[in-house]
Amino acid sequence: MNFIPEQPRDSQQVPYFEDATSADGWQGQSTTKSIQALQSEISEAISRLGGLVTGFQRGKFESDVDRDGFRIHYAITATDGRQVPGRINIAALPIRYESHREKSLKMALYMFRQAMSGTWFLQQLSPGYSALVPFMLGSGTDKTISELWAESSIMNNLLPPGEEDFVEGEAREI
Repeated sequence: MNFIPEQPRDSQQVPYFEDATSADGWQGQSTTKSIQALQSEISEAISRLGGLVTGFQRGKFESDVDRDGFRIHYAITATDGRQVPGRINIAALPIRYESHREKSLKMALYMFRQAMSGTWFLQQLSPGYSALVPFMLGSGTDKTISELWAESSIMNNLLPPGEEDFVEGEAREI
């Protein structure tokens, strides 16, 4: 079953696969690895970050220009032992030619694997940083923390139950 997630209104413009160049920072256009091999490497990278990949779901992101992609489902074990679910959407660059569909998907997976490997370094160097937290599902919602943030509704989802607004106060040294 395919998924068609809603796109945020401010999604960034990206080039077509055929126009993406390494000079502009794009990588993986000519990778010879299979989609399955790249998915396995992504699972390893997410595992290093403390997550467990539970599945890859292929789909399409509908926008001005449709883009193929994947939804990666994962879970993080909380300190109390609960499995907290998360998901990461990966949209491949749009294509002009059908023959480039798989190459664009591989490039997206390649770049995502690179990004996850890079966040491992940041997680080691920045105490308290957790690379997978932005992709966790918010409590009582099917949206990720990043999606809630983009929609400006995250503050209501992070406040303690029953709280409508922040309470301002003063702090004094004693």
